Amino acid sequence: MGEPEKIDPLADLRAELLRDLPGDISRVRNAYRRAAQQAALLRDAKDFTAHQAACKAGLGHLEILIKLLRWASGAENEALSGKTKEGESLDVEKLIKEARGALQSV
Repeated sequence: MGEPEKIDPLADLRAELLRDLPGDISRVRNAYRRAAQQAALLRDAKDFTAHQAACKAGLGHLEILIKLLRWASGAENEALSGKTKEGESLDVEKLIKEARGALQSV
């Protein structure tokens, strides 16, 4: 008899995340953009402060989704070097920095 097939209990989870996360990240990014743009319309300091806190929470959510995507794709080690397995540049860190900078300038 042959050796039993090794089962990776995380394989299904990784596959599901790889399928769903790009769309989720896009939706969160678009929602963040809309929320950040609305900050320019706020005149009341209390409303602005609450809005800014919500934007920061949105960035945190986006960052966690990106980390999950890296884990699911096996790119967590490549992310440290800024390269994917195919050698393409990862612009995720740049996007996060730009988003944080935009939030601070609002």
